[in-house]
Amino acid sequence: MTEAFAIVLHSHLPYARGAGRWPHGEEWVHEAILGTYLPLLGLLHDLRDDGVPYRITIGLTPPLLEQLVDPDIDKRFIEYVDDQIKRADQDTKRFGGNGDPGRGSLAMFYRSLFRAQRSAYLDRFSRDVVGAFADLARTGHVEILTSGATHGYLPLLDTASVHAQLAVGTRTTRRRTGIEPRGIWLPECAYAPGLEDILEEYGITHFFTDPALLGAKRLVEEGHRFEARRSGDAIAAPLADREHIDVLRPYLVRRSNVATIARHDKVAGQVWSAMMGYPGDPAYREFHRKDDKSGLRYWRVTDVKVGLGAKTVYSPGDAFERVRSHADHFVGLVRDTLAQRPDKDASALLAVTFDAELFGHWWFEGIDWLGRVLRELSARGPRPVTTAEYLRSDPPRQRVEMQEGSWGKNNDHTTWVNEKTGWMWSELGRMSNEMTSLRAMSLVSGVRERAGRQAARELLLAQSSDWPFLVTTGQAADYAIERFRSHALRFRRSAEIALRGTGDDEVELRSLERADNPFPDASPSDFSPAAALALR
Repeated sequence: MTEAFAIVLHSHLPYARGAGRWPHGEEWVHEAILGTYLPLLGLLHDLRDDGVPYRITIGLTPPLLEQLVDPDIDKRFIEYVDDQIKRADQDTKRFGGNGDPGRGSLAMFYRSLFRAQRSAYLDRFSRDVVGAFADLARTGHVEILTSGATHGYLPLLDTASVHAQLAVGTRTTRRRTGIEPRGIWLPECAYAPGLEDILEEYGITHFFTDPALLGAKRLVEEGHRFEARRSGDAIAAPLADREHIDVLRPYLVRRSNVATIARHDKVAGQVWSAMMGYPGDPAYREFHRKDDKSGLRYWRVTDVKVGLGAKTVYSPGDAFERVRSHADHFVGLVRDTLAQRPDKDASALLAVTFDAELFGHWWFEGIDWLGRVLRELSARGPRPVTTAEYLRSDPPRQRVEMQEGSWGKNNDHTTWVNEKTGWMWSELGRMSNEMTSLRAMSLVSGVRERAGRQAARELLLAQSSDWPFLVTTGQAADYAIERFRSHALRFRRSAEIALRGTGDDEVELRSLERADNPFPDASPSDFSPAAALALR
């Protein structure tokens, strides 16, 4: 009997290189590097150096990987950090002159913090964030998950596009990290029957799901959303009783050899819940209020029910005391949940999943909280594991029929396809049909071959689930629409050059290639089930 605990962080940002800065665009990447990825790497490398036997699972989506290694983003990130240091320095002088010691000390705190992170980026990690994560994976402390090439919403895409998302996505993870990905973060945790068979074709052994999608009424042969080839005989495992499905247990999905792991809502809710989550504590830093001159954050939550103007000054010391209390509470909850499970003779895996950017960026104190949790669990249990490690030592013994859906509202697809976004999916369908005519171009060379590859990139980028999500939520609707239309226009111009172009089109093609440069090995041939065969 095994008791284990898995923290799974999903790290993702839409492809925003060179597509705006503030409030929407590439600055999303800069903020995440400074606020989340560098402090997270610092924590994980420090824990390893201290001999803490922690384990953690981290998804790094392909568009994020491509941006983190991009020379232009590297250069502009240094400019961004230098600007933050300058702002903190100016605030130190401003608040000193205004006789505001509270914010003056915070400005000095920020200046020191930003300088330390700049030094870590340049010296400790040699400007190689991806390499620093891969190094942790090589020593077994981190499992790196892959994802769709551009986080495309797979259940709403045609089968050829699903293959392209997975072919390019898994290749990008392998190329950028040197790691063979076995686990995947399905974009938006979106699932439809038959997807598990396609995942298996690409060597994927497990994915994560919302617990609401576990346990459909019966296991059926029909009803596959996707056309897929079974890649081998299924592992012998009986169908689980729908009334007794346990979120503390991984299951094989339908007739595949691919496992699904559900997050534990109650335990995870202690972090992400708006009502009871730790980040809403009065002592923690308020994310939504910024100084009107420097843009730095000087206030604490105070009370979630009061307006931003009524927030009081933040105290890092008071916040750290709450970090210790909340980490200890969380560890106790994990232990109690496992101790109180009905079937104590069975092995159990308690998994919690979060967006990585919650830690450090949105929840400023989250990195310190995570460090204390990992230290305590590594020392006294239940042992932290990577999900791949757990599945190797204690493979699933039952299978489930999953319901179609996602983590979104009502656990269905309506957060991504609705009256506001339906036109996007119609356009994606047309572009996918147009891609069919480019798939026969494998023998074409020169400008036309390059244009075909650019068309493949642009279609993948247009398929990002971020664009309809931002439209639906209204967070950045105009920006998302502009980005989607830009990729559609670039796709069609690239396709036209691929089909009928000449050497005279090379200048324009170079401009398109500079505008969107991820996935150098993408091609129209990826939009085919044969893409999976190329991996074998």
